Amino acid sequence: MIVVTLSLDSSLVSPDVPPSLRRIGAFEEMLADLDHVTLLTQDTSYFEGALHGIEHVPCCFSRSRNMRLILTRFSYLRWIYFFFSSFIWTLRHHGQIGVMISLNIDSPAPFLSMFFGFPYVAYYHYDTAYQVKYINRRPLLGTLLLVLERFAFRRASSVWITSPSLMDKVKSAGPKNIKLIPNWVDVREIEGIKVPRRESTRSRILFVGRLHKVKQVDLLIRAFHFIKERNANVELYILGNGPMGQTLVNLANDLGLSDSIFFLGHVDQMTVFRMMKLSDVFVLPSKIEGNPRVIIEAMANKVPIVATSVPGIKDMVQHMKTGYLIDTDKPEKLAHGIEYILGNKRESARMTRSAYEFVLQNFSKENVSQQIRDELKLFL
Repeated sequence: MIVVTLSLDSSLVSPDVPPSLRRIGAFEEMLADLDHVTLLTQDTSYFEGALHGIEHVPCCFSRSRNMRLILTRFSYLRWIYFFFSSFIWTLRHHGQIGVMISLNIDSPAPFLSMFFGFPYVAYYHYDTAYQVKYINRRPLLGTLLLVLERFAFRRASSVWITSPSLMDKVKSAGPKNIKLIPNWVDVREIEGIKVPRRESTRSRILFVGRLHKVKQVDLLIRAFHFIKERNANVELYILGNGPMGQTLVNLANDLGLSDSIFFLGHVDQMTVFRMMKLSDVFVLPSKIEGNPRVIIEAMANKVPIVATSVPGIKDMVQHMKTGYLIDTDKPEKLAHGIEYILGNKRESARMTRSAYEFVLQNFSKENVSQQIRDELKLFL
């Protein structure tokens, strides 16, 4: 049996909603045709049959309505309850477990592995501890996460990392084995998406992601203000939700940009792909990334990219080869990069072709899926 743990609420949905709306959807596709796969999550709701071919165990689900309300409201209590419930479940099934894969550092997997003796894999996507400690400015919690990371890496039979930028940090913890297994996209699915011809002649700038300060969407809005002063024929589309949503709307209004910046909120994956195909430039101005799947998607959808030269992004985007990178948080510099892409169609097309070839060679579903399967064979 393969057991996957997800310490964050997995936000599963009912079976009649497309898989693209499920946070666990990408990993589900990798494992769905393997035998005996179980997903342990912090869910307080039970979505029976929501995952194709995978048993879902919602560890924080309770038949008591009052208990569900308590667990939903208090995240730390839910985390403790998740550890306790997953331990009870593992106690009943540990003899059947071949390997446990942790999709979060703050999961019970390393503790369960230590107690019951089966191997576990830490699948490390993102430097959460750094963000919490230095960007979210929560030093105590960030330090706790750093301690958990080191413990998890040392206990793991293998650590799968998604980008070279994470390599040095993981190596310093002294794990037994490290494998680079990036995110992926289904290039064939993307190639089959058809979009209508754009009627508007305005240049379209696109952002897709969480509206969180780590993404620096405010920097993009300020950069757009510079662009708008020189070129009225542009518009900015922002896809995603997050804690900074209203702050960003207020900033757009204060700068007099409410008629040319469109906040579309959360949309399904197919809409994201269509928006990418209809855009002139995709922008990701983050402070830090892991192996941003949205960059891979932009490359696969053949939209030119402007992004910040930070860990995670610069592993994928080579300046003036597969995109345009800026190494500053000044909005005028970001504006210059966007204007370069919009004003140099031939150069943009060349970079876009190179980026597409890069995706085919490194981030295709077939290649990454085979990597994961080869690694799992070592434990099963």
